[in-house]
Amino acid sequence: MPKPPALGKGLGALIPGRSSAGNTIPSNNNTDTFYSGQVLQIPIEKILPSPLQPRTEFPENKFEELVESIRQRGVLQPLLVRPQLGQQDTYELIAGERRWRAAKAAGLSSVPAIVRQATDREVLEIALIENLQREDLNPIEEANAYARLCKEFSLTQEEVARRVGKNRSTIANSLRLLELAPPVQDLLRKGFLSTGHAKAILSLKNHEQQQLLAKKIINDGASVRVAEKLAASISSKNQPSKKNSSTKVLLRPAADIQRIEQMLREHLSTRVVVSKKGVSGTIHIDFFDDHDLNRILRLIGIPFDDG
Repeated sequence: MPKPPALGKGLGALIPGRSSAGNTIPSNNNTDTFYSGQVLQIPIEKILPSPLQPRTEFPENKFEELVESIRQRGVLQPLLVRPQLGQQDTYELIAGERRWRAAKAAGLSSVPAIVRQATDREVLEIALIENLQREDLNPIEEANAYARLCKEFSLTQEEVARRVGKNRSTIANSLRLLELAPPVQDLLRKGFLSTGHAKAILSLKNHEQQQLLAKKIINDGASVRVAEKLAASISSKNQPSKKNSSTKVLLRPAADIQRIEQMLREHLSTRVVVSKKGVSGTIHIDFFDDHDLNRILRLIGIPFDDG
Protein backbone atom coordinates (compact mmCIF):
# COMPACT_ATOMS: atom_id res chain seq x y z
CA MET A 1 0.00 0.00 0.00
CA PRO A 2 1.67 3.31 -1.04
CA LYS A 3 2.49 5.83 1.67
CA PRO A 4 0.58 9.16 1.70
CA PRO A 5 2.76 12.09 0.68
CA ALA A 6 4.52 14.00 3.44
CA LEU A 7 2.86 17.32 4.14
CA GLY A 8 5.95 19.24 5.10
CA LYS A 9 7.13 20.06 1.58
CA GLY A 10 4.68 22.85 0.88
CA LEU A 11 0.97 23.51 0.58
CA GLY A 12 1.07 23.34 -3.20
CA ALA A 13 1.02 19.56 -3.12
CA LEU A 14 -2.12 19.64 -0.99
CA ILE A 15 -4.17 21.93 -3.20
CA PRO A 16 -5.46 20.63 -6.54
CA GLY A 17 -5.04 22.65 -9.72
CA ARG A 18 -6.97 25.92 -9.75
CA SER A 19 -9.36 27.25 -12.30
CA SER A 20 -10.81 30.70 -12.83
CA ALA A 21 -11.88 32.60 -9.72
CA GLY A 22 -15.10 33.76 -11.36
CA ASN A 23 -17.20 30.73 -10.37
CA THR A 24 -19.77 30.93 -7.62
CA ILE A 25 -20.58 28.12 -5.24
CA PRO A 26 -23.68 26.04 -6.11
CA SER A 27 -26.65 25.74 -3.74
CA ASN A 28 -25.53 22.37 -2.36
CA ASN A 29 -22.48 20.87 -0.70
CA ASN A 30 -21.62 18.31 -3.38
CA THR A 31 -18.11 19.72 -3.83
CA ASP A 32 -16.09 16.55 -3.44
CA THR A 33 -15.90 15.80 -7.14
CA PHE A 34 -16.65 18.48 -9.70
CA TYR A 35 -15.88 21.58 -7.63
CA SER A 36 -12.89 20.26 -5.69
CA GLY A 37 -9.84 22.31 -6.68
CA GLN A 38 -11.73 25.19 -8.34
CA VAL A 39 -11.50 28.74 -7.03
CA LEU A 40 -15.05 29.74 -6.10
CA GLN A 41 -16.59 32.92 -4.72
CA ILE A 42 -18.23 31.95 -1.42
CA PRO A 43 -20.36 34.30 0.75
CA ILE A 44 -18.21 35.26 3.69
CA GLU A 45 -20.94 34.46 6.23
CA LYS A 46 -21.02 30.87 4.94
CA ILE A 47 -17.43 30.28 6.12
CA LEU A 48 -16.72 29.38 9.75
CA PRO A 49 -13.36 29.33 11.59
CA SER A 50 -11.93 25.92 12.41
CA PRO A 51 -11.57 24.73 16.02
CA LEU A 52 -8.43 22.94 14.79
CA GLN A 53 -6.65 26.19 13.90
CA PRO A 54 -3.35 26.21 15.85
CA ARG A 55 -2.98 29.98 15.68
CA THR A 56 -4.64 31.99 18.47
CA GLU A 57 -2.74 35.31 18.32
CA PHE A 58 -3.39 37.84 15.53
CA PRO A 59 -1.15 40.94 16.00
CA GLU A 60 -3.22 44.10 15.52
CA ASN A 61 -0.61 46.16 13.64
CA LYS A 62 -0.04 43.63 10.87
CA PHE A 63 -3.75 42.78 10.76
CA GLU A 64 -4.73 46.40 10.02
CA GLU A 65 -2.23 46.48 7.17
CA LEU A 66 -3.86 43.38 5.66
CA VAL A 67 -7.35 44.85 6.05
CA GLU A 68 -6.30 47.97 4.14
CA SER A 69 -4.61 45.88 1.44
CA ILE A 70 -7.78 43.82 0.96
CA ARG A 71 -9.89 47.00 0.77
CA GLN A 72 -7.65 48.21 -2.04
CA ARG A 73 -6.97 44.98 -3.98
CA GLY A 74 -9.28 42.27 -2.61
CA VAL A 75 -8.22 38.82 -1.42
CA LEU A 76 -5.41 37.79 -3.80
CA GLN A 77 -4.78 34.30 -2.40
CA PRO A 78 -7.83 32.02 -2.09
CA LEU A 79 -8.80 30.48 1.21
CA LEU A 80 -8.86 26.72 1.62
CA VAL A 81 -12.13 25.33 3.04
CA ARG A 82 -14.00 22.05 3.47
CA PRO A 83 -17.78 21.42 3.55
CA GLN A 84 -19.18 21.74 7.07
CA LEU A 85 -20.57 18.36 8.09
CA GLY A 86 -24.34 18.38 8.47
CA GLN A 87 -24.79 22.05 7.48
CA GLN A 88 -26.04 22.99 4.02
CA ASP A 89 -23.89 25.46 2.05
CA THR A 90 -21.58 26.10 5.02
CA TYR A 91 -17.81 25.67 5.01
CA GLU A 92 -15.06 25.33 7.58
CA LEU A 93 -11.72 27.06 7.12
CA ILE A 94 -8.69 24.88 6.59
CA ALA A 95 -6.19 27.65 5.80
CA GLY A 96 -6.44 31.42 5.54
CA GLU A 97 -8.21 32.49 8.76
CA ARG A 98 -6.25 35.75 8.93
CA ARG A 99 -7.33 36.64 5.38
CA TRP A 100 -10.93 35.67 6.22
CA ARG A 101 -10.93 37.88 9.35
CA ALA A 102 -9.41 40.77 7.40
CA ALA A 103 -11.93 40.37 4.57
CA LYS A 104 -14.78 40.57 7.09
CA ALA A 105 -13.22 43.68 8.64
CA ALA A 106 -12.84 45.20 5.16
CA GLY A 107 -16.56 44.67 4.50
CA LEU A 108 -16.31 42.07 1.70
CA SER A 109 -19.45 40.05 1.05
CA SER A 110 -17.66 37.07 -0.53
CA VAL A 111 -14.14 35.67 -0.80
CA PRO A 112 -12.33 33.37 -3.24
CA ALA A 113 -11.88 29.87 -1.84
CA ILE A 114 -10.87 26.37 -2.87
CA VAL A 115 -13.18 23.63 -1.58
CA ARG A 116 -11.78 20.21 -0.79
CA GLN A 117 -12.57 17.24 1.41
CA ALA A 118 -10.20 16.81 4.38
CA THR A 119 -10.09 14.80 7.58
CA ASP A 120 -9.60 16.51 10.94
CA ARG A 121 -5.98 15.39 10.97
CA GLU A 122 -5.37 16.83 7.50
CA VAL A 123 -7.00 20.11 8.55
CA LEU A 124 -4.70 20.43 11.55
CA GLU A 125 -1.64 19.43 9.52
CA ILE A 126 -2.39 21.87 6.70
CA ALA A 127 -3.15 24.75 9.08
CA LEU A 128 0.04 24.01 11.01
CA ILE A 129 2.18 23.85 7.87
CA GLU A 130 0.72 27.05 6.43
CA ASN A 131 1.52 28.96 9.62
CA LEU A 132 4.98 27.40 9.96
CA GLN A 133 5.86 28.36 6.40
CA ARG A 134 4.84 31.95 7.11
CA GLU A 135 6.45 31.86 10.58
CA ASP A 136 3.12 33.04 11.97
CA LEU A 137 2.97 30.78 15.04
CA ASN A 138 4.48 31.69 18.38
CA PRO A 139 6.42 28.88 20.13
CA ILE A 140 3.51 27.86 22.39
CA GLU A 141 1.00 27.73 19.52
CA GLU A 142 3.45 25.56 17.60
CA ALA A 143 4.00 23.24 20.58
CA ASN A 144 0.25 22.90 21.17
CA ALA A 145 -0.30 21.99 17.53
CA TYR A 146 2.34 19.24 17.70
CA ALA A 147 0.79 17.98 20.95
CA ARG A 148 -2.64 17.76 19.32
CA LEU A 149 -1.24 15.75 16.43
CA CYS A 150 0.37 13.36 18.92
CA LYS A 151 -2.57 13.03 21.31
CA GLU A 152 -5.68 13.36 19.16
CA PHE A 153 -4.39 11.43 16.15
CA SER A 154 -2.01 9.01 17.91
CA LEU A 155 1.04 10.12 15.91
CA THR A 156 4.56 9.59 17.22
CA GLN A 157 7.01 12.48 17.32
CA GLU A 158 8.81 10.87 14.39
CA GLU A 159 5.59 10.77 12.34
CA VAL A 160 4.77 14.40 13.20
CA ALA A 161 8.30 15.44 12.20
CA ARG A 162 8.00 13.65 8.86
CA ARG A 163 4.61 15.22 8.09
CA VAL A 164 5.63 18.80 8.84
CA GLY A 165 9.15 18.55 7.42
CA LYS A 166 11.03 18.99 10.70
CA ASN A 167 13.60 17.00 12.65
CA ARG A 168 12.27 14.78 15.44
CA SER A 169 14.49 16.64 17.95
CA THR A 170 12.81 19.91 16.90
CA ILE A 171 9.39 18.43 17.68
CA ALA A 172 10.62 17.03 21.03
CA ASN A 173 12.16 20.37 22.07
CA SER A 174 9.00 22.20 21.08
CA LEU A 175 6.77 19.85 23.10
CA ARG A 176 8.97 20.39 26.17
CA LEU A 177 7.86 24.03 26.25
CA LEU A 178 4.45 22.81 27.45
CA GLU A 179 6.18 21.73 30.70
CA LEU A 180 6.65 25.41 31.59
CA ALA A 181 4.40 26.99 34.19
CA PRO A 182 1.33 28.49 32.44
CA PRO A 183 2.32 32.11 33.32
CA VAL A 184 5.78 31.49 31.80
CA GLN A 185 4.15 30.00 28.69
CA ASP A 186 2.12 33.20 28.42
CA LEU A 187 5.28 35.34 28.57
CA LEU A 188 6.81 33.21 25.81
CA ARG A 189 3.61 33.43 23.77
CA LYS A 190 3.63 37.23 24.00
CA GLY A 191 7.31 37.52 23.08
CA PHE A 192 8.67 38.70 26.45
CA LEU A 193 10.88 35.59 26.53
CA SER A 194 12.75 33.86 23.72
CA THR A 195 12.79 30.11 23.12
CA GLY A 196 16.40 30.12 24.36
CA HIS A 197 15.30 31.71 27.64
CA ALA A 198 12.51 29.14 27.91
CA LYS A 199 14.96 26.25 27.53
CA ALA A 200 17.06 27.66 30.38
CA ILE A 201 13.97 28.00 32.57
CA LEU A 202 12.97 24.41 31.78
CA SER A 203 15.99 23.15 33.75
CA LEU A 204 13.95 24.09 36.83
CA LYS A 205 11.10 21.68 37.53
CA ASN A 206 9.45 23.82 40.23
CA HIS A 207 6.85 26.08 38.59
CA GLU A 208 7.19 28.79 41.23
CA GLN A 209 10.95 28.99 40.64
CA GLN A 210 10.32 29.05 36.88
CA GLN A 211 8.11 32.11 37.29
CA LEU A 212 10.61 33.89 39.54
CA LEU A 213 13.43 33.25 37.07
CA ALA A 214 11.29 34.41 34.14
CA LYS A 215 10.52 37.70 35.92
CA LYS A 216 14.21 38.24 36.74
CA ILE A 217 15.20 37.59 33.11
CA ILE A 218 12.68 40.16 31.89
CA ASN A 219 13.46 42.77 34.59
CA ASP A 220 17.24 42.45 34.09
CA GLY A 221 17.09 42.10 30.31
CA ALA A 222 19.21 38.98 30.77
CA SER A 223 20.71 37.19 27.77
CA VAL A 224 20.17 33.47 27.21
CA ARG A 225 23.68 32.73 28.52
CA VAL A 226 23.01 34.69 31.72
CA ALA A 227 19.64 32.95 32.08
CA GLU A 228 21.37 29.56 31.86
CA LYS A 229 23.82 30.56 34.63
CA LEU A 230 20.96 31.80 36.83
CA ALA A 231 19.05 28.55 36.31
CA ALA A 232 22.16 26.49 37.14
CA SER A 233 22.69 28.50 40.32
CA ILE A 234 19.10 27.92 41.45
CA SER A 235 19.36 24.21 40.64
CA SER A 236 22.51 23.82 42.75
CA LYS A 237 20.77 25.45 45.72
CA ASN A 238 17.89 22.99 45.33
CA GLN A 239 20.22 20.04 46.05
CA PRO A 240 20.25 19.38 49.83
CA SER A 241 23.50 18.11 51.33
CA LYS A 242 23.54 14.72 53.05
CA LYS A 243 24.43 16.45 56.29
CA ASN A 244 21.40 18.73 56.15
CA SER A 245 19.13 15.85 55.19
CA SER A 246 20.34 13.70 58.10
CA THR A 247 19.97 16.57 60.56
CA LYS A 248 16.43 17.19 59.41
CA VAL A 249 15.49 13.55 60.12
CA LEU A 250 17.16 13.56 63.56
CA LEU A 251 15.40 16.71 64.63
CA ARG A 252 11.93 15.76 63.37
CA PRO A 253 9.62 16.49 66.34
CA ALA A 254 7.18 13.96 67.79
CA ALA A 255 4.30 16.15 66.63
CA ASP A 256 5.37 15.54 63.02
CA ILE A 257 5.32 11.78 63.59
CA GLN A 258 1.79 12.02 64.99
CA ARG A 259 0.65 14.07 62.00
CA ILE A 260 2.22 11.57 59.57
CA GLU A 261 0.53 8.73 61.44
CA GLN A 262 -2.85 10.49 61.24
CA MET A 263 -2.45 11.23 57.51
CA LEU A 264 -1.65 7.56 56.82
CA ARG A 265 -4.71 6.45 58.80
CA GLU A 266 -6.97 8.78 56.82
CA HIS A 267 -5.44 7.82 53.49
CA LEU A 268 -5.52 4.06 54.09
CA SER A 269 -8.74 3.98 56.17
CA THR A 270 -7.21 1.59 58.70
CA ARG A 271 -5.16 1.63 61.90
CA VAL A 272 -1.56 2.78 61.39
CA VAL A 273 1.18 3.06 64.02
CA VAL A 274 4.45 4.89 63.29
CA SER A 275 7.23 4.11 65.77
CA LYS A 276 10.56 5.96 65.70
CA LYS A 277 13.83 5.18 67.51
CA GLY A 278 16.64 7.57 66.70
CA VAL A 279 16.83 7.98 62.92
CA SER A 280 15.05 4.71 62.13
CA GLY A 281 11.64 3.29 62.87
CA THR A 282 8.72 1.15 61.69
CA ILE A 283 5.27 1.63 60.20
CA HIS A 284 2.63 -0.87 61.32
CA ILE A 285 -0.46 -1.10 59.06
CA ASP A 286 -3.46 -3.23 60.03
CA PHE A 287 -5.60 -5.12 57.49
CA PHE A 288 -8.64 -7.34 58.05
CA ASP A 289 -8.48 -9.89 55.23
CA ASP A 290 -6.94 -10.49 51.80
CA HIS A 291 -9.41 -8.15 50.12
CA ASP A 292 -8.51 -5.35 52.54
CA LEU A 293 -4.79 -6.04 51.99
CA ASN A 294 -5.22 -5.71 48.21
CA ARG A 295 -7.11 -2.44 48.76
CA ILE A 296 -4.25 -1.03 50.84
CA LEU A 297 -1.65 -2.17 48.32
CA ARG A 298 -3.52 -0.34 45.54
CA LEU A 299 -3.67 2.84 47.65
CA ILE A 300 0.09 2.85 48.14
CA GLY A 301 0.72 2.19 44.45
CA ILE A 302 1.46 -1.54 44.51
CA PRO A 303 -1.34 -3.29 42.57
CA PHE A 304 -1.01 -7.01 43.36
CA ASP A 305 -2.48 -9.69 41.14
CA ASP A 306 -2.60 -13.00 42.97
CA GLY A 307 -3.58 -14.82 39.75
